[in-house]
Amino acid sequence: MRLNKRTRMWIAIIVAGLAMESWAIYTLRPSGGRWRSEAMVKDEPAAHALYDQMIATLRCAQSLSYKLTYSSPGDRARHYLLWLKKPNYFRVEAIDATGAWTGTLVGDGNDLWVYWPGDCPGIDPEDTDIPKADRSNRYMTKPTPLGRHSIGHLVHELGRGMGMPIIDPSTFHGYTDSLQPYVNGVASRGTDKIRGEDCDVIEISIMNAQRTWYIWLSQKDHLPRRLKQIIRAIGTYVDVEEWSDVTLDAKLPQERFVWSPPAGWRQWVRPDPETRLLKAGQPAPQFALRSMDKGTIRLSDYRDKIVWLYIWRSG
Repeated sequence: MRLNKRTRMWIAIIVAGLAMESWAIYTLRPSGGRWRSEAMVKDEPAAHALYDQMIATLRCAQSLSYKLTYSSPGDRARHYLLWLKKPNYFRVEAIDATGAWTGTLVGDGNDLWVYWPGDCPGIDPEDTDIPKADRSNRYMTKPTPLGRHSIGHLVHELGRGMGMPIIDPSTFHGYTDSLQPYVNGVASRGTDKIRGEDCDVIEISIMNAQRTWYIWLSQKDHLPRRLKQIIRAIGTYVDVEEWSDVTLDAKLPQERFVWSPPAGWRQWVRPDPETRLLKAGQPAPQFALRSMDKGTIRLSDYRDKIVWLYIWRSG
């Protein structure tokens, strides 16, 4: 049976409390009771200085462009092409696992513009009043105040499974991601070569190693060439990124950061979730999910009872 939009929204609410990341690359399953002491690192001032130098390089650069590639065993690579320019310009082009262009983000200094080839990926064909013929030639726009927007959180608008970068590109524009206050240790892991470049390797512990980053920092420009992220929750989730074609402080043409909708294009606004809530007295769709203790949660078991949904997200 095909689930409609509202059913999927109810399931998503529960899933948010049971799963932490939907875009993990692959899963290991170590004992949850022993990882903390083994994975936590003691802060080393010299290694922490390398991490701070990376952030400072991003903040102080006048322009930056690079290709970001992430992949996993058994899956094909996805790519972002990024161009960043001070004070508040950016362009991100996304290429999905099939090698197809999936969409573009353009920041013109004041506003974000998002557009796609073909149909707008945010329009659910099973739950929309928009005719098929009107789902293409669409765009989104929203304000991007300096230092208060996150490209990392905007890339989901590109659709087709494009994931959030490990280092938020908006760090370049002065944004500080919410994980930074929880960095509690940075340690050196020696040196390595990535595509012939000498790199310093550091390990960053976040939330007492609930999340760990490994970053290969080029000794030439102090920017990443490889990143590995490990998230420890019910399972252990690993992401790997490669940075290539890194260019710092090059002259980028202003035309790259300008876009306006062509004639005949229409703006698409994401529907407010409140408009899709069930009305009082309307039956909720039946579903069953695996619980954290590997049991089963059935909505029907709670009929005529008050249900408290505790939605959480960790590191």
